[in-house]
Amino acid sequence: MSGSVIFTDNLFLSSEDTEAGGVIRMRPFISSSRSGNRVRTRFDYGPSVLFYPGHSELNDVQHTLQASLNMEVIERYFFLDMRATANQALIDPRVNSRFDAIGGNDAFAQQASVAITPRVELPVLDGRFATVRISPGVGSTWTASTGDTNDGLRTGTQDSSVQVVSGPMFTTVPWSVNWRRRVFDTDDGEGFGSFDTRIGYILSPKYRLDLILGYDDGRGTFRAADGGTSGGRWETRFLWTPVPRAQFELGVGERFFGDVYRFNGRYQHKRWAFRSSYEVSIENVATVLQREQVVPVEDLFGNEIASPFLDGDVAFVTVTTPALVEETFLNHRFEFLSQYQKGRNSASLRWFLTDRDYSESDRDTLDNQLQFTYSRRLSGRLSGNAVVNLWHHREDADSRFDYTQDALDLGLSYQLGRRTRVGARIGRLNRDGDAPGLSFSENRFTMDFNFRL
Repeated sequence: MSGSVIFTDNLFLSSEDTEAGGVIRMRPFISSSRSGNRVRTRFDYGPSVLFYPGHSELNDVQHTLQASLNMEVIERYFFLDMRATANQALIDPRVNSRFDAIGGNDAFAQQASVAITPRVELPVLDGRFATVRISPGVGSTWTASTGDTNDGLRTGTQDSSVQVVSGPMFTTVPWSVNWRRRVFDTDDGEGFGSFDTRIGYILSPKYRLDLILGYDDGRGTFRAADGGTSGGRWETRFLWTPVPRAQFELGVGERFFGDVYRFNGRYQHKRWAFRSSYEVSIENVATVLQREQVVPVEDLFGNEIASPFLDGDVAFVTVTTPALVEETFLNHRFEFLSQYQKGRNSASLRWFLTDRDYSESDRDTLDNQLQFTYSRRLSGRLSGNAVVNLWHHREDADSRFDYTQDALDLGLSYQLGRRTRVGARIGRLNRDGDAPGLSFSENRFTMDFNFRL
C-alpha cells in the first residue's frame, strides 16, 4: 500500500488566478511473477484512488496495469502469448498538464489494451532445415474519459504473421521469409502489410551482415509525401558483437515512404549499462499503446524489479498520444537509457525523441523528453533522490502549439521498519508556452507512506 498527501500552490495549473489545494492519493498494489519450464507469468497492478478535498467532483480511480502470460501449450508446437496494459495517456497537451494526471485530468485519458497471440511452430526435418511459425494475433484497445472533454473510444486490432526461419543446416548463411499483416481498426479494415526475405552471412562470431528485400502494402492506411501507398523495400544491416556484454546493429535502406535508418545498441559493465535504439515504422495509436511498457520489470543490468511500484518508476505516459482510431503516422523513435550504480550512489538517464509524420493531416509533432534521476543512500535507513524532467513539444500544424516544460523534484525517504517507509518530496514545475494563457508554474510538497506485506 502506498499513500501520498500532496499540497500544491496551483492545483489546476492556471496561468492566472491560481488556486492552492491538496490531493490525497491511495494506491493499493500487487506485484507477482512466476516462471516454470513451460509457463511464465507477470502481474503488476496498482490503481490510484484520488481524493480532492473541496472538489469532490474530481475524485477518481486511475488504473495502472501490466500483465503477461507466456505458455508452451504443446511442447515444441503450440504456444500462447497474452499481454494486457492500462495507464493514463496524455492526449491533449493544450489542456494544462503535469507529468502526471493529478489536477489536469482533462488532458489525459484512461487507456487499456489487450493482445492475444497464439503461435504454431512446425519444424521441417526436425527443425534442422527450417521452422515455420504461424501467429494469428488479435487484440483491442480502449480509452475512457478522465475529464469532461475526452470521449471514450474502442478499436479492435489484428496482427497476423507467417515466418519461415532457417535451422542449423545454414550456420553460415541463415535466412528467413516473413509475411505480416497488421489491422489497426477491424471496423474498417485499415491496416498495413509487408512481405520480405532476409539473407544473412556470418563473417565471424563478431560480425554478421544481412540483406532484406521485400514489399510494403499500405493502401488505405498511409500515403507518402509523393502520393505512394505501397512499393518495394530493401535494407542492409550490420551486426557487431565485440564481447558478449555488448552488441551494436546498424541498418540503412529504402521503402516507399523514403529512406530508413536503424540503430540498436546495448552495453553492460559492472557499474553501468546502456541501451539505445532508433527506427522508422508505420504506426497507429492502437499499436503504440499495445506495445507500451507501463511497468518496468527489470533494470538495465537484467535484475528483476520485484515491486516496481515501490522500487521503480511506474511509467505514466508523458509523450503525447493522438486521439485513438485516428490517422496512421510515420513514427521516428529514438531511445537512450542508461543506468549507473556504485556503492551508495545510483543514477539513470532516459532520453526519448518521437517524431510523428501523419499521412493526411498537417499536425505533425516532435516530442523531445529527458529524465535524469540520482539517488544516494545517506545511511542504513535514510536515502535521498533528485529527479529532473525536461520536455519540448513542437507541432507543424497551422494552429500549432509549442511549449517547453521542466520539473525538478527532491526527496528524502526513511525506512521505519522492514516493511514500512515514509518520505517527503518538494518539487517545482514550469511550462513556457507560445500562446497566451498556456504558461504556468507550480510548487508542490508531498508526504509519502509505503507499507509492504
